[in-house]
Amino acid sequence: MPRNDSMDLVVKAMFDSTVELSENDRQMLVRLRDVYTFWLEKPTMTDSKIRDYLMVNFNISKSQAYTDIAHIKMVLGNVPVATKEFFRYKANHILDEAHTAALAGNDKKAKALTKIAEAIAYNNRTNEDDGEKMPFDEIVPKDLSFTIDPTVAGVKEIPGMREKAMKLLKKYSDEIELDVTPYETETDIPE
Repeated sequence: MPRNDSMDLVVKAMFDSTVELSENDRQMLVRLRDVYTFWLEKPTMTDSKIRDYLMVNFNISKSQAYTDIAHIKMVLGNVPVATKEFFRYKANHILDEAHTAALAGNDKKAKALTKIAEAIAYNNRTNEDDGEKMPFDEIVPKDLSFTIDPTVAGVKEIPGMREKAMKLLKKYSDEIELDVTPYETETDIPE
């Protein structure tokens, strides 16, 4: 397991080739780059298959393979939950291939690639906006008030039940101390 400062160096080295690394860190960097490239080619691959790939190709332990997968997800993101931008990029890339095939005179391949790109765009809803975020700050909780009146719920009142309820309420409210602090809204709070 790499130390935190070692992992920071590896992360920095992923994007800057001038960073000096120890041999172990360099090996980890190679594994991380390789597995990420492998994962991008097959984004639906499970962690266990990626673990097996790492163990076979780099002769590392199962725990080290899972550590590498965690580092990849932390540094570069989790491929299966890629954003719409990834799928837009993928659809555009396939359309570029279709364009190249059409220019080469391979209409059958061009049509097939175009259908694939359309399916990717449609299934991942890349043509739709994500929509506005929910305005949680504007949500106002409903004012709830409790009652012992059964007619509110559509039940016929039983004679003498209200008096019995009042006796029980008085009996138990004397025994139990209730917090009856009124609710304050932002407009009630002095500035």
